[in-house]
Amino acid sequence: MLKKVLSILLLFTGGYTSNGQVEFKSLEEVWQYADAHNITIRSAKYEVEKSLYSKRQSYSALLPQVSANGTYTNNIQLQTTVVPANTFNPAIPSDSIRTFQFGRQFVYVGGVTAQMSVLNLQNIYNTRIAKETEELNNASLANTRKNIYQQVATQYYSILLMGEALKLSGQMSLIADSIYQSVNNKYKEGTANAANVDIAKLNLNRAQQNYIAAQYQVQIARNNMKILLGIPAGDSLHIRGNLDEHLLKEQEGTFKEDPAIRLAMYQTKISLSQYRASNIAFAPTINLAYNYNIQRFDDKFEPFVEAKGAKAWFPAQYWMLQASWPLFTGGSRYFQSKKNKIAWEQSKEQYEQARNQSVLNDENIRLSYQRSLAVLNKTKEVMNLSLDNYRHVTNRQQSGIVSIEERLTAFKDYIDYQNQYLNSLSDMLVQLYTVKIRQQSF
Repeated sequence: MLKKVLSILLLFTGGYTSNGQVEFKSLEEVWQYADAHNITIRSAKYEVEKSLYSKRQSYSALLPQVSANGTYTNNIQLQTTVVPANTFNPAIPSDSIRTFQFGRQFVYVGGVTAQMSVLNLQNIYNTRIAKETEELNNASLANTRKNIYQQVATQYYSILLMGEALKLSGQMSLIADSIYQSVNNKYKEGTANAANVDIAKLNLNRAQQNYIAAQYQVQIARNNMKILLGIPAGDSLHIRGNLDEHLLKEQEGTFKEDPAIRLAMYQTKISLSQYRASNIAFAPTINLAYNYNIQRFDDKFEPFVEAKGAKAWFPAQYWMLQASWPLFTGGSRYFQSKKNKIAWEQSKEQYEQARNQSVLNDENIRLSYQRSLAVLNKTKEVMNLSLDNYRHVTNRQQSGIVSIEERLTAFKDYIDYQNQYLNSLSDMLVQLYTVKIRQQSF
């Protein structure tokens, strides 16, 4: 019966059709795939691209601004102007008036204007802030990759861990089934009591429960991995890694710079630039401008004919040096400067705290990994000893030396030690990928 249950559960996890198949042989392969397909990482890359254009946009503000303009006006009806008649002839009574219509029906105007900031410290600081923002987004991308790597590693080792749990719980289920059949037969023969049968049945159900739980947890971990990697639901995902490859390999290597420290550093730089930019808001600005335009008047619509005489083009041009110095704006600049100073001091303290904390965190990571590996070796040794003890007790019980109760107790101990081993293995894997991530360059 147990073999039928196991076969159905295996069919449940593996017997479905898929549109495609994605296979990974190592955690590094999964990380590389996540770099190209994870939506959070891709969004962070887009932010880096946008900040690059924002930086170029800020630099373009330092260049001269040149614009060309042209105007065509059709005065359908010229405005009438009333003028006293004696303006032109003093002999005419002063209360007499004359009317005039000045101008021409068609007016053509064209011109070019060039303007450049000779002195504008605000633009200079804007370029600096834009450059630092680009660096901040690069650091944010690195930090995002680190976080996604951690999530991917969690699911990767969850799949391997549950595979180990499946193997052990499957083995345990077969043993539990064998014990139950043996105790049940002895009960029918009258050499075992009902309490022994209940305990054997309880152990069997407990072993099957662990097996079923591991089956579902493997599926959940696979689905979570698909979400992180952007793999369609209909595609299958296979992990070919082996826990022994990770457990037997020494995790040597120096820790790289933590992207979170780099992120805090650029946040401090931007805060400082914003504070300085708010201070130079009190400085004057000087702009240089040049304008050239020509215009022509005509009573006929003939913009493309040669213009002579009264219809000729009349040029006009000027250049201008403009200085502006804001003297009072209600104190808003002063208070903004104070706020920016506080923000800079706050970010500076956070950066220093992050640097100091990172050193201690790295030391704790190394200690936690060494501790978890040492505990794992011991719990695995205890589990194996417990299994050997169960086998010895079984042989002695079958020889009539010890009772069936001792065999049931030995098997229960083996179940407990196996659960302790899986818990230690889970803790060690968490410390393992934490170390591996700190050895990555982002």
